[in-house]
Amino acid sequence: MKNLAITTSKGLLLTGLLILGSVAVAQETTIRLEHKAEQWERVTDENGVEQTRLVEATRVLPGAAVLFTVTYTNTGDEPAENVTITNPVPDHMVYVDASASGDNASVTFSVDGGESFAAAQDLLVADANGVQRPAIVKDYSHVRWIVDNDVASDASGAVQFTAVVK
Repeated sequence: MKNLAITTSKGLLLTGLLILGSVAVAQETTIRLEHKAEQWERVTDENGVEQTRLVEATRVLPGAAVLFTVTYTNTGDEPAENVTITNPVPDHMVYVDASASGDNASVTFSVDGGESFAAAQDLLVADANGVQRPAIVKDYSHVRWIVDNDVASDASGAVQFTAVVK
């Protein structure tokens, strides 16, 4: 079994276009990652019924919410243990409270650029006077998922979170 720690690359917003990096940094990884960035779009069907659907986030404006999904698949012959996936919250976005989820995964957050992680209720940041206060979602710099069980060969799962463009 292999221990895996995977850090996904940061998405960039350039002139209204969202570009989600697809490069992963991993140690002896047999985990393949697929990244998606989607936004909600309202459409009216042929019967005049308005619906909301997810579409690729190609043009994202301030105030728009983007759903980031990372699908992982163990392409190796052995189970992967302690699979950890870390995703930065893009600098131009704010994490949406309680939006992180994952298949059989525990979620933690960082407020220090990914140096340390803790549960949301345990995060503290210093204010301008150096006084510690509880972190709020706009302080989050990274989201981390730790998959609770080994990932069997050819098995897959997904983790996701939503962020809003500043």
